[in-house]
Amino acid sequence: MKPVRSHSVRNMEKVEVDAAPEAAVLEIRTRNPEMTVDWDPVWRERGFLKVHDLKREIEAIAQERYARNVEFRVKSGLRVRDLHKEKGNVFGRIAFDKFLYTRQRYVKIDAAPKFGVQIDVRIHPPEIRVETNFKWERD
Repeated sequence: MKPVRSHSVRNMEKVEVDAAPEAAVLEIRTRNPEMTVDWDPVWRERGFLKVHDLKREIEAIAQERYARNVEFRVKSGLRVRDLHKEKGNVFGRIAFDKFLYTRQRYVKIDAAPKFGVQIDVRIHPPEIRVETNFKWERD
């Protein structure tokens, strides 16, 4: 058997190793949720209208009243035309019906709101970035 030759320790090169741990860098960015609220249906239902909505409502009410008045007058005219079909004082009954027609009142009671607040919520996912100091070097 041949003796094994070993290298002497004096000829070896010194290697410095930096084994201190370096923490990874973690960066998380979050954005607040975006929330928009539309109160317009609620305010409209409660009677607080915007100017253009108020204008449209006044126009609709005026057109409805005008149409009802025209209808009432046409029906009264038809009753006068067909005077021979009704018994009694037709003109007195027409005047009485007109009196009652102008005194009609409508009461509307709302117990619960018909429309609720419209809420639009947009949630953004967080942006996560991780930087490590690990470098992979291949020989």
